[in-house]
Amino acid sequence: MQKVRIPQNSFQYGEISDNTVMRTDSPIYAASAQSLENMIVLPEGAVKKRHGGKFHYKNTQTNKELYLAPFVFDDNEEYLIGIGEGYILCWRIIANNNLTLVSTITQDTEGNALPFDKEYLHQYNTAQSGDVMFICHPLFAPRTLVRTSLTDFELSKFAFDFRPDQTVTYQPYSKFQGLAYINPRASSGSGVKVALYTKTGIEDTNGIALEQDDTSSPFTISLNGALANNGTVTFDVAREVTITDTSGAVDDVFTIIGTDTDGAAKTITYQSAGNTTGFTGEYFKTITSITCSTAFSDVSIGVSDKEAAVGYFNITGSHNSNGNYASSAHKGVILRYGKAEMEITSVQSSNQCKVKIFDELKVRLSIINPLRTTDTSNEVEVTQIGHGFAGGESITIEDASAVGGINASNLNGTRSVASIIDENTYTIIAGSNANLSEDGGGLVKIVSHANTLNWDEQSWSGVRGYPAAITFHENRLCFGGTIAEPDTIWMSQLGRFFNFDLGDADDTDAINLVAATGDVNEIRYMNSSRDLQIFTLSDELYVPTYLNQAITPTNAQIRKQTPFGTEFVLPTSIDGATIFVERGGRSVREYIYSDSENAYVSTSVSTVASHTIVNPVDMAVVHSGFNTQESYVALTMENGDMALFSSNRAEKRAAWTKVTTQGDFLATASVGNKLFYYAKDINNNYVLSEFVDNIGLDNYLYVAYGNGTVSVSSLYSSGTVDVIGYDGTNKVYLGEFTVSGGNITMTSHNNYTHFYVGKKFTSKIITNPIDTVAGNGPVTGDLRGISTVVLNIKDSTSLKVNNRVINNITGFTGNKEVRLLGYNRNPQVTIEQDDPMPFQINGLISELII
Repeated sequence: MQKVRIPQNSFQYGEISDNTVMRTDSPIYAASAQSLENMIVLPEGAVKKRHGGKFHYKNTQTNKELYLAPFVFDDNEEYLIGIGEGYILCWRIIANNNLTLVSTITQDTEGNALPFDKEYLHQYNTAQSGDVMFICHPLFAPRTLVRTSLTDFELSKFAFDFRPDQTVTYQPYSKFQGLAYINPRASSGSGVKVALYTKTGIEDTNGIALEQDDTSSPFTISLNGALANNGTVTFDVAREVTITDTSGAVDDVFTIIGTDTDGAAKTITYQSAGNTTGFTGEYFKTITSITCSTAFSDVSIGVSDKEAAVGYFNITGSHNSNGNYASSAHKGVILRYGKAEMEITSVQSSNQCKVKIFDELKVRLSIINPLRTTDTSNEVEVTQIGHGFAGGESITIEDASAVGGINASNLNGTRSVASIIDENTYTIIAGSNANLSEDGGGLVKIVSHANTLNWDEQSWSGVRGYPAAITFHENRLCFGGTIAEPDTIWMSQLGRFFNFDLGDADDTDAINLVAATGDVNEIRYMNSSRDLQIFTLSDELYVPTYLNQAITPTNAQIRKQTPFGTEFVLPTSIDGATIFVERGGRSVREYIYSDSENAYVSTSVSTVASHTIVNPVDMAVVHSGFNTQESYVALTMENGDMALFSSNRAEKRAAWTKVTTQGDFLATASVGNKLFYYAKDINNNYVLSEFVDNIGLDNYLYVAYGNGTVSVSSLYSSGTVDVIGYDGTNKVYLGEFTVSGGNITMTSHNNYTHFYVGKKFTSKIITNPIDTVAGNGPVTGDLRGISTVVLNIKDSTSLKVNNRVINNITGFTGNKEVRLLGYNRNPQVTIEQDDPMPFQINGLISELII
């Protein structure tokens, strides 16, 4: 037999998968372990028992799930925010690692219930600056959490800046229906009807009812036109009805009964103007009856040659007796006609609504001197960018100055669009001929409620969804990814976080970007780093920052980089990279710029420890965590476990370890060098605790001795707990005690002044199979045994090695030899500790018998 001493000097690569059992050739194999449970890897390569969890708060709300987020005003004013279903909890972090609950919010500043739902808590996205935190999700309008004093917070809806006269809101707008004409019935006022239609080129002025007379009550019109069939009329799409009444009567009132665009019952009345063809302004899918209030003559009814209804407005719920969809998500949404805003006050059908117009429907033309005359002609060319007119519309010109010999009075006033030249240019007929060909007119306003394609809708609403992602970048507040526009990014004006007005694309104006990369990229998160990093369901993108140049409307662009996609776990930065969970939840990657590739790369950092990644639901990074100079990423898994990851790129090392507790970890967050966790313990208590001390208890209370009993009722009312006694100098594990009525009896331990009371956890190291190369080659798979293990221990108490108890160690530091028995084809060393005491292993030497 031959004895070989195999050293393991470091655990710097942490826990690795048993799929690597044959990778004895890899340097990772010799500096890792098959299991590191409840251990942390120190920067020097040693492993140490992770801190216990100091109890801070027991959640007594009805719905107990929480999402945690840090809120840091400065080093002296730090907070932790818990978002739950219908409420927010705000804790202030005070001296000696204590938390105090300073605010519980269940309503916003307008008295409304909070929109937070437990089903989506881990999808929420936050960004904080100064006294303000923003909370985002596609299902509700962004919320603003404001710290109003040292101990007070309030929540409100995100409110955009607006013009002082409140007729213009500086919010994003988008075109959701590019081919529909908008048709306001007036230029100002409230209750103004607005319809959407498309050009059809179909006209039938008497297709519903041929010209007819009726002098006897009930003055019913026979539906006998080309479009009528068996007493009804059915259109392929809803159309606007026209009534031609050539009798000259102006008191004829017609009642039309049928169904609207969406098949809902519809009844309208229309008063004839006499000797004209009138447009009723109403759209019918079917018509079953038309009557007149009086005897009539020379009346025919048909459809126009231009309008077929376009379904657009949300029609949630049922059509009520007032002819409205009271639950429509479009109610309260702002439309823009040109640049003039109007708020939807009610929705009658999917193509028709009523609005309140804030200001007259007018637009100041964006170029100076937009009028062009031609010598001897009264036709004047008008340049209006994206006018959207079709021809024949009535407009009103204001503030035009004389040009080409045509005086101002012959330019201003009501004019008709004579012809369409292109999408930016049309002509009108002036009141006199020009005597010179020139450009002029000065600053011109166009007032009109003519049908136009030049309209849009606010980008964020209950019907279009709200942003999923938010961050601050280069002094702009950035939002990304709504339900309707999942691949769009909106950036505020520079330094004005509530103003998203695109203006004239000046450097400080707001920015609107679409990730037009060929696929629809559903934006989930954004991260401000050297560039604006964008994490989507399918890809990783970025908005580049140019050397010595800020992002502006004229240089902003989105570039696609890697194709992995991101789960609903907020990416976080560590060691110069951004860590994110790959779509599918089985891999963790780092997103980092590679100078050699001149692009971002997404390299998996969990390949050798893939078994520790089980559908992560939450992630946080703590710098100088666990009283070390190291940074650690904490990932909470769907199965209730936690994984810790540390990285040192300069030394080319990275390590994973697994963290377990008696219960389930649910969420985590860090504030500075403090790492908090939210968990459900084995008694189904939902508790907020902090990894804070070398105490091997989770959710522990630090309580003083008094009168033979110790009260632990703030968390434990019954069951059993583990207790560590403290006499001011030493900490000693006293064992398991029974809780009765929120108290434990400690009469026999009155020599201790204080006690740590909580639930212990087991720490365990299982080495990789001890292997070596003999004279005839590798011994991998051969029967072999470990006769002796020498452990280098620091400040450790009560250990077991391969189930053998190491005696006489209490706060021991030094080398400890342990003799073992048995042979195995994959011999391993298992070092564990059940007691809630300190435990650190710097390395070990195994004596292998081959």
